Amino acid sequence: MIYYLLLILASLAGIALSIFYLRKNIIRIKEKNKSEPKAYKRGLNYVFTGIWYGYLLLFFVGLSLNNLFFG
Repeated sequence: MIYYLLLILASLAGIALSIFYLRKNIIRIKEKNKSEPKAYKRGLNYVFTGIWYGYLLLFFVGLSLNNLFFG
């Protein structure tokens, strides 16, 4: 029982950290894009960041739901 509680707490911490670093990286990308002349490179910075953090959030949400409902 405590094992599932620890996994849920770890996954909630992972979600919080993912959101924190996503916001931090978006701010950093905005600053970086000010000096990038090519539009496709500016757009790809957001796309790859979105893919990565989307994967992390999906993983942690899945971990939480798995341990809540099937644990």
